[in-house]
Amino acid sequence: MGSRTVKNYPSPRLMETIGATNQKPSEAIGELVANCFDARVGTEKLHITVDMRDAKVVVTDDGKGMTDDVLERAVCIAEDMSRYIERGEGAKGHFGMGFKTSCSTLGRYYEIFTRPVDKDIEYHVAFDISEYSNRPSGSDAWDVVIEDSEPNPKSPLGHSPHGTSFVVSKLKDRNITVSAVLDYLGEAFKGHLETGDSIKIIDDNGSYPAKPKKYNFVPGSKIDIDVTCGPNNEYNITGWMALDSQLHNDGLYGFNIYRNNQLVLKWDKTWFRAHTMTSRVIGEANLDFLDATFYKQGLQQDETWAIVSAYMHEYLKPIVSASQKLNRKGNASNPIERTKIINEMRDRFEEDPIEQPVDDNPKDKKNVDEDEPKKSIKDAVKTVVSEKSLYLPGEGEVRISYIEKTANEADKSPFDYTYDDDNEALQVIVHPDHPLWGKKDNWDVVKTLATSDSIYRMLVEELGYDTYKALSIRNEWIWKQTSKETNNG
Repeated sequence: MGSRTVKNYPSPRLMETIGATNQKPSEAIGELVANCFDARVGTEKLHITVDMRDAKVVVTDDGKGMTDDVLERAVCIAEDMSRYIERGEGAKGHFGMGFKTSCSTLGRYYEIFTRPVDKDIEYHVAFDISEYSNRPSGSDAWDVVIEDSEPNPKSPLGHSPHGTSFVVSKLKDRNITVSAVLDYLGEAFKGHLETGDSIKIIDDNGSYPAKPKKYNFVPGSKIDIDVTCGPNNEYNITGWMALDSQLHNDGLYGFNIYRNNQLVLKWDKTWFRAHTMTSRVIGEANLDFLDATFYKQGLQQDETWAIVSAYMHEYLKPIVSASQKLNRKGNASNPIERTKIINEMRDRFEEDPIEQPVDDNPKDKKNVDEDEPKKSIKDAVKTVVSEKSLYLPGEGEVRISYIEKTANEADKSPFDYTYDDDNEALQVIVHPDHPLWGKKDNWDVVKTLATSDSIYRMLVEELGYDTYKALSIRNEWIWKQTSKETNNG
């Protein structure tokens, strides 16, 4: 008996498999553009061209290029490039899977042309995906030929002294629209474009610069985000939030989440309950401390993301509430009510109020003690609740509290509930003097019964769940509660 070591080579058919993603062509091109930013020369501004002529996609930068040894590592599958090159702060790539996936998503043949800075040489490597798929597995299945020559002005790099070109041909989709790519790049790399880097697209009709995405929000509603959370406040979240000028039924609201100036989650609604009433909530958040998925259209759903999401769920409650109030009939078109709602929101975030319009028809208003200290949301959100009362996937936490209340003539049921939609809180009301509880001495059982019924009714009556889904969630909650009691007993 003994052991032996075997070579663990992947199948060459993997080249075609990694291209079978749900990436859109614009997202795949965006991934190639992202690789360009990692090749910046020092602090110089980067200039990127996306040429979509001649049934090809050619992405070219004027970065520092790759030497032959770096190129050799870059074309390997899942090679940790940080071991071989010095990446600047805020690097987007890591294992080189993104550009391979994107090239394979776009076409069946791709090439890399690269000229390293301060070297009078050009390297070239080509990948024919169909040819790779026909290779037998073995030690030479992944052999790649790297050619070198003097810089050729006829190559995609033209007369540039340094840089890299990704050339994808045999396109799978020959109808990639310039407008879709422009819109995506302007959104995906908004931070880079605002600070001087440039991206332009060329097609048969001309050249078009990518421009940073513009938003339309209610005047005065934009508020900067600069908060910290997590152990020792190590996670810093920056960006902004605002109320959109219109409500949405198209899903185009929520947060565009960036990592190192690249969009990784578009219109994400993890931090609040998605609903027409909350559809004015928009913003951008920078989460540079989180790891992205390998082709950077998503974030790793790890413990850090859970902590950040729980914190932001609490932090955003004032703007979520403002969206709900603004969407109530007539408020958005009423300057007085609109300004009042915005000022209430800004006050919670300790922001300067906007100028209040003159009310020509003032109504009696309830007196408010202006000297009473107000608690801002920044003071209120200090910790993250670790044990959730009820967690609804995609919507967040519903906190549950209890109150005992003597029944009156109108209270015919043994229990009732109230639901605060603004704060996503369920209050279970138990009537201890109801005849049903006359012989009950285990109030833990009473609370469980009352809460399970209240959860079901809240899901159906308040949140619009169908009865089958509501029953499933209620039963899962009961199971967890009884399991806790059994384990504790």
